[in-house]
Amino acid sequence: MSHPSLLTAVHDVLAQSALAVRAAEPAHPLSTEYNTVTAQLGAVINTTHRLNHALNQLNDLPLGENATKFVALMKEHTTLTSSINQSATASASLSALLRGDNRAVYPDTSPPHPAKIAEWGRNLGMEVFVDGSTIVLAGKVLVLDIDINDLVAVKTSFANNTNGNGNSSAAPELDAFLAREVTRWINAARRAAGMDTTVGHSREDPAIEAARRSRAIQEHLRYLMMLDGLAASENEKGLRWFMEPTVVSDHIRKQVAPPQTQALDNFLTRHALPLPFLVTPSLSFLVWLSPRGYLQLLRSSPPSKQPSMWNMDIPIAHLKTSLLDTLEDVTIATLRLVPCAEVAKSKMNSSDVPGDHMLLTAPSQMWVLDFTTKLPQNGVVMCQNRMRVIQGIVESRPIDLISMGSMSSMGSMSSMGNMGNMNFGEFSVPSSQTNGSGVISRSWVDLLVNKDSSAEYYTATYKSPNGIHPPLHLRLLAPQEPGFLLQRVPVRSVKQVSRVLEVVREQCWLNESLGILQWSPETQVLKCTQRPSNAEQGSQPEDAASITLLASVLAGTVVPQSIPVNVYLPSSALTALSQPVDPFSSQHSGLGMVPPASSGSSSGASLFGPGDLEMDMDIPGLSMSMGGSVDMDLGMDLSTPADPTHGSEICPPPMIVLTSPRPVPRNELVEIRVTSGQGHGSVVGENGVWVEASPGVETGYMPEVVRRGGVWSLPGRVWNKK
Repeated sequence: MSHPSLLTAVHDVLAQSALAVRAAEPAHPLSTEYNTVTAQLGAVINTTHRLNHALNQLNDLPLGENATKFVALMKEHTTLTSSINQSATASASLSALLRGDNRAVYPDTSPPHPAKIAEWGRNLGMEVFVDGSTIVLAGKVLVLDIDINDLVAVKTSFANNTNGNGNSSAAPELDAFLAREVTRWINAARRAAGMDTTVGHSREDPAIEAARRSRAIQEHLRYLMMLDGLAASENEKGLRWFMEPTVVSDHIRKQVAPPQTQALDNFLTRHALPLPFLVTPSLSFLVWLSPRGYLQLLRSSPPSKQPSMWNMDIPIAHLKTSLLDTLEDVTIATLRLVPCAEVAKSKMNSSDVPGDHMLLTAPSQMWVLDFTTKLPQNGVVMCQNRMRVIQGIVESRPIDLISMGSMSSMGSMSSMGNMGNMNFGEFSVPSSQTNGSGVISRSWVDLLVNKDSSAEYYTATYKSPNGIHPPLHLRLLAPQEPGFLLQRVPVRSVKQVSRVLEVVREQCWLNESLGILQWSPETQVLKCTQRPSNAEQGSQPEDAASITLLASVLAGTVVPQSIPVNVYLPSSALTALSQPVDPFSSQHSGLGMVPPASSGSSSGASLFGPGDLEMDMDIPGLSMSMGGSVDMDLGMDLSTPADPTHGSEICPPPMIVLTSPRPVPRNELVEIRVTSGQGHGSVVGENGVWVEASPGVETGYMPEVVRRGGVWSLPGRVWNKK
């Protein structure tokens, strides 16, 4: 067999690098592009070795008098090879549109017909029988009876099921899912063909919607045929592959279902809600729901007197319909099987935990939690700390957050082949995330609110709807912690699934809180030192204005144009607030210039006090970049002490720190800390948040305000209470 030429190998590498992968998405082991990127890197390395070897051989070749003729032949060969390779690349790029999930969606105006469903089944290797409006699709085990006469009806049966109950369905939830998907396709196809303009509604072109829904049905059938192949090899025992979504959902429901009716948003602060057969023939989880989304659900929910196994204030049927159609600001994770070749190989361990449920195993398939559903950014933006926690959960090993050091490698995930050396700090980070010296300059906040560039500070304005306080000028310090797009996580047990979703839920709370406001990078504005005259200002004389302003200040009635608020997102646990903040002696006397100091230190005003030497205060860019200790050749050892809140497998809960002034005559800074979930060892309240503030500030009403999405209004409410 002849080997490809050197030029062909180079062309192949260039053609592969131009497909699929987007430079804005880092290809870490928990992304969908990881295997593609590693294969491309391997091809580049191999081609480089071959190029080096060929050039060395060419250099040692004695040419003599035939050098001119040899070079001419090489030029001619290069021209022909380049033309052939360019044609092959063009053909590959065109054929790529017809393969994979990124292929183009072409309008489909043909009316719905049983023959189309039959064609889909034949293309997937299923046996097909058509009788009028009834279609029978049969695999080796799975049999689907689909009737599209008036109301779509689907009945699932299994060829190796010896415990069948006559006409009853073997999988009623799967039947309802497939019937709903086929109904949506039929309604869209009828509108696209002009047969019925009153059926359903959609924001997109009916022809595009019909094509998209037909593709979705084919993907569902393809997934069921994959399960059919696994079930056929296990005879009667193989039915468990189709029942696994329901089994996992029932297992979780028995452990976490509330005994009495509970608000859905309260339940989601503690657990993810399993929803079998929501977007695929598998199990999905509702991980996060925004306050606006919950209010929309609550207002549109029909009255229901039927008892529910989940005891939620939102009926599950209405919840599923809303999640698929109109509801936004949600995070959905889907537990499904994928080929092992599509997932980074890992050293996953699953410790025997009492009451845990181990997912089914197959040599060629692997279970993953897929976060690429129902999100415009095709994943969940995660900070590095929580990505490392997820790594520890997958590998079932303790996590030492203190020794994370300088954001370099993850330590146990490998960039090629196994998930050892999972480098979330240097490997696969786009060049835009480094400042030229290899040091990461973009934070996870940049990835969330400013994808095109990075900034040290972000500003936003919050205005009270009722005008009870002046506008809040928020100044956010971007944390010195890189961000990644979490897309797929390999799992093997229900315990691992629950713990991964818990970490993701914490990050979703932070992402949603930041997404409420419109953040913009702070720009330095040069102010003119020359003051305009009174005539230009069109105002009263300076003496009169000064007298009026002085009287307002003395009376305490002066109202500022805006209230400055410093926002800080700590990446490590802070000590509890125990003393008020002195604006004249504290380290954060300049609002928005530095992160809030740790109020629990013994000397908040001393530059070299115990709090500074022991580094109780997390200084962004200092404690993380210097690792565990700092040696400055000054005879001092600034080492980071062990933090009891950083236990093995524990990540500090997400926290938002707000610092703002109080109006005169109190003239002091107020610090408010809002923590999602458990804070300082306290039990989570019914609102799912923990609020702590400087002494003298009432916090009893704040958890309810935060629960309803009003976290940024807290400084204004404190200002209004004087």
